[in-house]
Amino acid sequence: MKKIVSLLMVLIMVLGLAACGGNNDTTKAPEADTTKAADGYEYKGDRMTIGGADSTGTMYAAAAAIASTFTNNINGLNVDATTSSGSNENALKVNSGEIQLGMCSGDAALSAVNGTGKFAEQGKQENIVAIGAVYPSLSNWIALKSSGYTYLHDAKGTFGVGPSASTTESSALLGLETVGITKDNANLVNCTLGEGADNVADGTMNASSAFAGVPVGALSNAANTKDCILLGFTDEELDKIVAANAAYYKATIPAGTYKGQDADVPTFGVKCMVICNKELGDAEAYQMAKTLYEQADKMIEGNAFFYNMADKKFIATDLPISLHPGAEKFYKEVGLLP
Repeated sequence: MKKIVSLLMVLIMVLGLAACGGNNDTTKAPEADTTKAADGYEYKGDRMTIGGADSTGTMYAAAAAIASTFTNNINGLNVDATTSSGSNENALKVNSGEIQLGMCSGDAALSAVNGTGKFAEQGKQENIVAIGAVYPSLSNWIALKSSGYTYLHDAKGTFGVGPSASTTESSALLGLETVGITKDNANLVNCTLGEGADNVADGTMNASSAFAGVPVGALSNAANTKDCILLGFTDEELDKIVAANAAYYKATIPAGTYKGQDADVPTFGVKCMVICNKELGDAEAYQMAKTLYEQADKMIEGNAFFYNMADKKFIATDLPISLHPGAEKFYKEVGLLP
């Protein structure tokens, strides 16, 4: 009798398990996390670092935002942002493999790849390729309104030209030379973007430069505390500047970018890109390009200086250096490249 009861219990358990499994199950699996790699990609390598710049400028803020965007949207990938002296240092470290990613302005990237300008001693940095452009760096020159200046050529005295060996310094020196200002007739001082803006605000410096995405935080702070003006260039001056550097183009700082700025300011700029070492895997570069493309609107919501990414062609076209093949593959798939 006990054997019969035991057999019946086993039979009931088997039937119960069958009812819970097989093709008759109508329950739904949890939906996939669409914020991370819906295509099934998963990164399994080490943490990555993206080089930024001076912590008071746009480039570091952009690096931090991109690090967060990649970390939050590429499955398994973690990216940390770090400060640096800017594009030139980032180019050298990306080329050597010391860091995996870097922010780099187009002029610095072009010089690095060709081994010219600041890279003449180091030679060609041929391991550098681009993931995509994320914002334009524009030449911003700030002065006090009480100075009476309108254009950079009006200014005299002491000028902040940015950190030594930075793209702010390179663009500032070219702009100053073009309008007739040199170390022979002016005091040119290396300083951070924050120091330069503060010195202008407190009256110890006549004008200071920042070659960065607008608005530049340090310049906004100065304009919020003192009546400031952004100094522009004439069209003739801009023609000379653009002719002197193939990566530069004529640009405008829109009215209202800074407090008290009532008119557009004619200036010049360059595309600022995310660069990587060409040894980065095709799949990783593809995912990074895909993330920039798909998350552009959210990036703009978080940081206004990414505004050019609203035009997706800005990300992938007219770059001064080659794209990583993985990034290029994605941009071709979505029709940004032929």
